[in-house]
Parts: sequence; structure tokens; C-alpha cells
Amino acid sequence: MKQLELMRSACRVGFGLRNFSGLMLLLFIPLFLSGCPVTHFLPWDTTEDLQIAFSDIELQEIKALETIFLLTLRIINPNDKAIELRSLKCNLKINGEPFAAGISDESQSLSPFGTISIPVVVYTSQFAIVGSVIEVLQKDVQQYGGRSEEPLNYELSGQLHLGQEGKEVFPYQVSGKIFLNR
Repeated sequence: MKQLELMRSACRVGFGLRNFSGLMLLLFIPLFLSGCPVTHFLPWDTTEDLQIAFSDIELQEIKALETIFLLTLRIINPNDKAIELRSLKCNLKINGEPFAAGISDESQSLSPFGTISIPVVVYTSQFAIVGSVIEVLQKDVQQYGGRSEEPLNYELSGQLHLGQEGKEVFPYQVSGKIFLNR
């Protein structure tokens, strides 16, 4: 009988301690989270991916075996933290065919909720240009009697290297249409 009473009193004490520690935990969680630098690992963190858009293309130079273009990419940071861009690689496909590739080593800081334009010099062989132009002209003549109406489909893919040393890699892929006669 004495053992039964001892067990009951131990259970009451244990139950009371569990409630007390649970109450203390509930009281200190908000304090812990508000001052804790680990909160970016919490599941409700709202970090979004960078947004990348192809904003312009300019012909820079025509050489015997290659053509040089200047692409301008717009990068948007939808987050509340600044991001350091170390470099950018890109590959451009036109109508599904590899067209040009290049890299930019221009380091820039992208402010929170900010946007920047990054110029990237890309190189293409004359053979890629001639093949693309002939393909577009053939389609135009067949479909529209020589008037260029069909847009060029492009795919731009590559990698952003982030951080001071560029060790964090962010792959991207953007696609769309380029209308030549608008």
C-alpha cells in the first residue's frame, strides 16, 4: 500500500514538472526565435529565387568566322537580403539550335527588392548565323510569301555565381519569342 502511494506522488510530481517545463518552453520559444540567427532555416522562410529576363540583344562586331553580340539580362531580387553577383554564364539557343555562348565577370551587388541589368558578351560562329537566317527565310517564303511574320524562339540558360568568391551557383533557364518585324 505504501508503494502505491509513493508511485502516485511520484507521478504527480513528474506530471507537474512536465507541465512546468512545457510552460517554460512555450514562454521562451518566441524569445529564442526572435534573437536566434538560425531562423532562416525555419520552414516558413520566404526566400524566393532570383528572376532573370532576357532584355536586349545588340550586334557588336562581325568577323570572318564569328559574330559578337551583347546580350543584356535583367536580374530581379524579390528578397529582403542583398545578393553579391560574382559572374554569369549564358548559352543562347535560337529555334532549338545552339546559337551563342558567353560569360560576364562583372561583380555587382543586387540590393534587396532591387533589379540590375548585366551585359554579357556572347560569341557565335558565322555558320550558326547563316544556318538560322536561311531557316527563317525558307519558312517565311513558304508560309508568308517573303514577309517575316514568324517569331524566333529563344532559350537562354546558364548559371549565376553568387557570393564574394562565386562559390554558390544558381542555374537559370528563360525562354520566349523574338519578333523581328514589330
